[in-house]
Amino acid sequence: MVETTPAVVSALITPMREDRSIDAKNLQSLVQYEIAHGSEGFYCCGSSGEGLLLSVEERKQVATLVSEVCKDKVPFYVHSGSLGTREAIQLSVHAQEVGAKAVSLIPPIYYHYSQEEVENYYLDVVNAVDLGVIVYNIPQFTGISFSKNSAVMQHEKIIGVKHTSMNLYDLERLGQAFPEKILFNGFDEIFLYSLVAGAQSTIGTTVNVCPSLFTSIREDFLRSNISGAQQKQHLLNTFIEAMVKEGIFPAVKYCMSCLGIPSGPCRKPFKELDHGAKLRIEGALKRIEAYL
Repeated sequence: MVETTPAVVSALITPMREDRSIDAKNLQSLVQYEIAHGSEGFYCCGSSGEGLLLSVEERKQVATLVSEVCKDKVPFYVHSGSLGTREAIQLSVHAQEVGAKAVSLIPPIYYHYSQEEVENYYLDVVNAVDLGVIVYNIPQFTGISFSKNSAVMQHEKIIGVKHTSMNLYDLERLGQAFPEKILFNGFDEIFLYSLVAGAQSTIGTTVNVCPSLFTSIREDFLRSNISGAQQKQHLLNTFIEAMVKEGIFPAVKYCMSCLGIPSGPCRKPFKELDHGAKLRIEGALKRIEAYL
């Protein structure tokens, strides 16, 4: 069922040591920190978590570590999308075993699969687990777009869509076609406007840094204080622009290190931040300090 109150979900980064191995201690500290600062759920091993740069066993490790902290506190979702169906099923089954609320999958990429092959990829996972499945719609990375006409959306175990697209028309149409499904906004830059279009939840990279800014935008929206919500979205977007300029994922990791949770570098081929980039990120972070 669609949640009555929109949820602000962190697209969780994966803290790493300097040798780029997973930092289990700081990963769990990060989840605890974010819960204390207003995150209402977690989405692990997605784009922000460098999921496709981790091995299958590392992705299982991350899901297990997150589950140990979340327990009955907040829900967590596991991105189990993979290049192949076997790995996607393996990761989805593990997510069910550790208590994930749902799994989410990008479509298979690289090969130009037919529409039928893409749909069968999702259906194979749906039939392998007793969990809801969230379609991860991120066409600018995958080259595949999901809309109200996508046959896979008809399946009752497809409980929603993570819509990481600027196309709010498609988001609105999905909501009208499938009112029983959850619409997750995937671009922080349009959080407010996605709520207007019908999104019930958001899953975002910068939620790691400032979940209270997102919840404040949501509260203004629910109270019909649109002017207040717009001003806060403007503030958020100025911060996002600064992060994107330096590289959104390394930048957010550095933000969390500044806030007391060492998060290390991203996996290569992401580059490391230089001194100038770190100073600019620190300046951007200071401008949103009221929401940290």
